Amino acid sequence: MLTEKDQIRMADLGRSLELILRQEEQLKKGPQTLNTLEVAVVGDGIHQLSSKNQEIALRNFQQQNSSNSWQKFVPASGAASRMFSDLYQYWNEKRKPHFNFKQFLDYPENKDFKKFIINLKRFPFYANIHGYLFDHAGLFDLEGDSFFDAFIDVLLNENHLAYSHLPKGLITFFSDEKGNAFTPFEAHLEEALNIAPKNQKIKLHFTIDKEHRKTFETLAELYLNSKQATLEISYSYQHPLTDTPVLDLQNKWVRDEQEQLLFRKGGHGALLENLNQMNSNFVWLKNIDNIQWGELNNTTIQWMQILGGITLQIQKEIFKHLKDLDNQKQNIDYSPIVNFIHEHFDKTFELQSEGKPPHEKLKDYLHRPLRVCGMIKNEGKAGGGPFWVHSKRGRHLQIIEGVELDSKSADYHSLIQNTTHFNPVLMVCAITDVNGEKFALHEFSDDQRYMITHKTIGPKKIKALEWPGLWNGGMAHWNTFFVEVPKQTFHPVKKITDLLGD
Repeated sequence: MLTEKDQIRMADLGRSLELILRQEEQLKKGPQTLNTLEVAVVGDGIHQLSSKNQEIALRNFQQQNSSNSWQKFVPASGAASRMFSDLYQYWNEKRKPHFNFKQFLDYPENKDFKKFIINLKRFPFYANIHGYLFDHAGLFDLEGDSFFDAFIDVLLNENHLAYSHLPKGLITFFSDEKGNAFTPFEAHLEEALNIAPKNQKIKLHFTIDKEHRKTFETLAELYLNSKQATLEISYSYQHPLTDTPVLDLQNKWVRDEQEQLLFRKGGHGALLENLNQMNSNFVWLKNIDNIQWGELNNTTIQWMQILGGITLQIQKEIFKHLKDLDNQKQNIDYSPIVNFIHEHFDKTFELQSEGKPPHEKLKDYLHRPLRVCGMIKNEGKAGGGPFWVHSKRGRHLQIIEGVELDSKSADYHSLIQNTTHFNPVLMVCAITDVNGEKFALHEFSDDQRYMITHKTIGPKKIKALEWPGLWNGGMAHWNTFFVEVPKQTFHPVKKITDLLGD
């Protein structure tokens, strides 16, 4: 129960008491699982582009009107701690009595750690760690197997380089043939320099933690100076008012050491507000770790341009139809607009006679933010899947995480097994309307698509609320177009051995 003191403090912080109480109820009752779904597949929701259509999309992008503004939006605040989970597991195990290093390597569940040890010299950060060790040789035992312990100590320990405490964007992911090392952040800068249409520049926006801003800015300056290039780069932080409250398993408020309500980061869905602040017509949305270096990234660049060209063409047709609807209203022939919806969004769409007049229904259907999303064939990779969702609006495409599905439903296993593609978070967002005004993106979110995560704080088990995922419920009511893209465009780094690329 909230005390009067709680309410006064919430008012002082600018927090909405109504929102907090609503979030409390959401934590208590849990999220609603999604039902009445169909899997989106090639031919029904996912488009495969012929070589000719790829060329047309590329040409649309490269020859576009120079008045268009483009931006890359890269969530980059996530810490890299999960990357190093196998190393933490080893670090904990080695402290146990009678620990045997060689036996530990032979356990099947430790195969990734063994891969890490065997390939130590192949990691792009090896030279940096190795140099640190020998610059501080008096602090470490570097003989035999102890070298591995010293190496891992430098990686993890806050008293040394502490890579595991850095955001992924600042960790060395790549090295070139000359031995130069680069971070994902620098790779995104390089990508932006190469992706721009003729006579235009791409703006970049990174969502980061405030404490790392200076490091990002310094790295950007050094890299761009080395290229004798310029880019417009901006940064933002997850707004503290998007932090969400926490309950224990008895549905009581969790408090900090000062007996004040505890709040936690609200997940990547909280970044909808950051995206809402972008001052561009078109925004690529791409994760910080899904990037490659040099020529290996060429395929991704080409497909980002293709997705951009598709977005331009679809938006152009949407704007034409909206202008016709405004100018002619009931006197217009609706069939070209219905055919356009069939071709691009839902081939089963029917213009019902009851309710709003047809021109208002069509205008409501088209007057929305647009996203064109890459989808990759599912080969055992994790990621949200493409589905058809049924609502009052009709059938429309969604990206849905597995945790949002009802695992007790009779259709659950069929849905999972029949999903052919997953979302690599590679998409173009068109966020301005026919009049050039920005959409209010929150109006197109589904507030009921929130998620609940279970965590531990000391000995206490808690449940924390996360906002509807940025590209999941956060974009639930956008118009969506799915395109199959090659697997070469997907190279995330979820664990440290992913850096080896094999």
